Amino acid sequence: MLVLTAAQSREADRIAIEERGIPSATLMENAARGVFEVLKRYRPNLANENVCVIAGKGNNGGDGRIVARLLQRVAKSVCFDLKNCDVIIDAIFGTGLDREVTGPERDRIEQINRSKKWVLAIDIPSGLSADTGRPLGTAVRANLTVTIGRPKLGLILPEAGEFVGQIEVVDIGIPDEVYKSLASETNWITAEDVRWHFRFRTPDSHKGSCGHLFLVGGSANKPGAILLSGRAALRTGAGLATVVLPDKAFRKIPPLKKGGRGGFLELMYEPLPSIAAGTFSRKGLAKIPKLVAGKDAIAAGPGIGVNADTKAFIAGLIKKTKLPMVLDADALNCIAPMPPLPLWERVGVREIVVTPHPGEMARLLGTTTAVVQKDRIGVARKFSKRHRVVVVLKGFRTVVATPEGDIFVNSTGNPGMATAGMGDLLTGIIGTLLAQGMSPAEAAVAGAIERMASRVRRATELLTGL
Repeated sequence: MLVLTAAQSREADRIAIEERGIPSATLMENAARGVFEVLKRYRPNLANENVCVIAGKGNNGGDGRIVARLLQRVAKSVCFDLKNCDVIIDAIFGTGLDREVTGPERDRIEQINRSKKWVLAIDIPSGLSADTGRPLGTAVRANLTVTIGRPKLGLILPEAGEFVGQIEVVDIGIPDEVYKSLASETNWITAEDVRWHFRFRTPDSHKGSCGHLFLVGGSANKPGAILLSGRAALRTGAGLATVVLPDKAFRKIPPLKKGGRGGFLELMYEPLPSIAAGTFSRKGLAKIPKLVAGKDAIAAGPGIGVNADTKAFIAGLIKKTKLPMVLDADALNCIAPMPPLPLWERVGVREIVVTPHPGEMARLLGTTTAVVQKDRIGVARKFSKRHRVVVVLKGFRTVVATPEGDIFVNSTGNPGMATAGMGDLLTGIIGTLLAQGMSPAEAAVAGAIERMASRVRRATELLTGL
């Protein structure tokens, strides 16, 4: 679903009204009815609730007044009493706000926030910039934002997270081709958007036809990271998964008991020589061409460590293989900061996904985490286009950027994912999707969707047993 700036949103309305002949009153009625239907879904007990509608002067206020009319049929009462209501509908300002909020409107917004009531914002929380996601002096803190037509850029930026709550989008009858004509390169992605990328297995499917992922990582002090990636690969549907790790890390895996060797019985292992620190020795590179034969994709980096040998090992892995590859964690730190001409361009490798968190992206760029976080979309897009790789910039509102300049912002995620091992799981998931034939962009977007995590939930539980 395309994401619009405030100007693009206004242009979509103009085209619909002036060029497509859709009456503005029809668009407003459709918007209000869409908001009303979403409200009923989130508040099914409206017959016993008092709803306070706070409407401004513009189109947003018009939407609010129609919602108030519709509510009179189902709600216990529609009122303007913030103290004694159960639900507040915010329709003070829409996406056209371009000044700091002052005067009575500022007071009303602050009253809404102090009320601690459940709040639905129409289109965008009043006071929030539709382009930056930052409050213009102050902004409503909503539990739910029902945005009209298409998501607004400001809603999906991390800065808006504490204001927008859940985001729902309602269609108001503007044709898709109108939105497509606006040349937006940013997309809002849900689980439904990626579902069609997953093909059904035929009755004669077997493990050899479902992708073989080659995983590289681990060290004596961090043997679990790459095992989590491997387990995630199997849970995501890989037919086979081979884990290459230093021999000193292999010996750290708990012995066979209950669920198998450390709970990872299905994985195949290929230990390679270690240096004294328990990380890969560059001597192991000689075995890589033989080991990678017959594999479909590579996932490298979790737990690998950063030193002269691991840097040489990652460089050699890229040079000696041509398979689609996802690079994560210390694999990225081993090649940071990025040179003007990346290693993979020198050796002709193109199908690469990199999955940095903000700190790793900062190291790749030779800058600071604060700089990355200030413009996550811009940083990811620029890096992807310059280095011809798909970028998955992890964090709240994970950003996927493609070399063609397209941006995909992940709509899913929750605070429960703030725990060790989540990035390792994502590496295995994306690697598996590459091994199963998805393009780097498809694998990155689909892999980042939260619902994929349900397939690997058990893998997070195994972390505590390592």
